[in-house]
Amino acid sequence: METVSWGIKELDKEIGEIKKYSLILFHQEDSLSRGIDVLYYILAKKLKEDELIGYFNISYPLPLVLKVLSRFGVDPIKALESRNLAIIDTFGSFYGIRTNIKGVYMLEGMLSSETLPAKYARVVELHKEDWAKFGMFEGRNIFGFAIAISSYLELFGRVDEVLRYIELSSEIRHVHPAYRKYPRGTNFWLWIGKGNEEVFGSVFRRADYVIRTRSHLGDEGIKRELIILKTPGISEDIVKFEYEFKDTRPVLKRVL
Repeated sequence: METVSWGIKELDKEIGEIKKYSLILFHQEDSLSRGIDVLYYILAKKLKEDELIGYFNISYPLPLVLKVLSRFGVDPIKALESRNLAIIDTFGSFYGIRTNIKGVYMLEGMLSSETLPAKYARVVELHKEDWAKFGMFEGRNIFGFAIAISSYLELFGRVDEVLRYIELSSEIRHVHPAYRKYPRGTNFWLWIGKGNEEVFGSVFRRADYVIRTRSHLGDEGIKRELIILKTPGISEDIVKFEYEFKDTRPVLKRVL
């Protein structure tokens, strides 16, 4: 069984490395927990290790994403120009905010629950063609980061449309050349807040790993918890960590 590191040593030690090609759902329950920062730390670590990254930008204006990556010690323009990083700008495509930055892909035409999965797959295929052309698969792992899939509820506007998108996306990933002809990746999806229980439940069931971050105020200030709710082939015991940030690095301590 092939595995890849979490990029956070405490997780590798306590729950083991990630089974390659898994789907990992990060659920940031509240903003003070800074779960998104944990995920950005992992993303930045992978880029610094010369891995291949596909970033699905669903929630934020592109300049904000580039600024955040810089805060985590990544030069996003350099990463895009080197082809290690590809950004699929869903947010900009839906709202008509175009860019000509190399390595940033816009989605053309009508965007709906029915058309988006195929458009994503085509963009992934195009960039993987580049990775293959320049021999970049050799010795590297592929990671996908979707930030944040909870925003599909806003983009599509209806629960049934989001559920339809999730179903079609899963079907296309099983048959499209982007995933059959070229190497597959290990994927991280971020969910922010509570949102719709039916949609969240659908994503939860599909995920191989589920991690929840939450926070509460204590006598000594904000206490942050990272909880492992689901892992493949491991006992049903819930694993819990407390964590804090040293600059941008999350430092975890197991408490359960």
